[in-house]
Amino acid sequence: MLSSRPRWYELAPEVLLVVGLTIFFVDEPDAATSAFKSTRALVLMALAAVVWLGARLLSARLVPWRFAKLGVFTVGAAAILAVVVVPAYDNDTVVETFPGSSPATTAAPLSSAAGPSSTSPSAALSTTTAPPTTAIDPVRIRVGQFRGIDHRASGTVAVYRQADGRYVIGLEDFDIQPGPDYDLYVVPGADRQKRDNGTRLDDLRGNRGTQFYEVPASIDLSNGAWSVLVWCQTFGVPVANATPV
Repeated sequence: MLSSRPRWYELAPEVLLVVGLTIFFVDEPDAATSAFKSTRALVLMALAAVVWLGARLLSARLVPWRFAKLGVFTVGAAAILAVVVVPAYDNDTVVETFPGSSPATTAAPLSSAAGPSSTSPSAALSTTTAPPTTAIDPVRIRVGQFRGIDHRASGTVAVYRQADGRYVIGLEDFDIQPGPDYDLYVVPGADRQKRDNGTRLDDLRGNRGTQFYEVPASIDLSNGAWSVLVWCQTFGVPVANATPV
């Protein structure tokens, strides 16, 4: 007989899940409940529940080894917590310098020819040094403050215009509540909380520090209102935004 009444310890994976999620809900209620505002997150949660229950039913009928089932479902519970809960406490600080550097000053080489001509005043006067090239510093044209959306967030968001006309987004001395798979977007309009019609710049390299993200040349951030949006790809929810002015 393959199936029998389950022992109490076989429910340890479910207990691990409940305890882990309860601690998360109590400690970070805003971040935990933000998932319920996202259709994507609700679908993922429903799918995970269906798969879990289906696997439980099948294993009860087909797998006679209690400790094998215990091990498999414990690993599954730990994996769920690793995706949902652990990233909310995994801070990553990344501090960068502004992209690019000033052109180096160059000089023409001195003549290496030997003989009287190399030491004569006329020869010395004919040796010239190329004029230094002056780099044009990027201009900060807009600035705003990060605001959390069901998550903690602080710091400055600046828009810089470079000499070639391109723009760079600077996230300066910022601190955003960590989470899984954050991306950075620029979205037309003020105080945008959706990525619709926006442009993805890159993965967020860290949730703390100072970082710079180059903007595609086709986007002109000097005209109209623009939002800088941090978006959680895993659960499809906004994390923080700013509207530099």
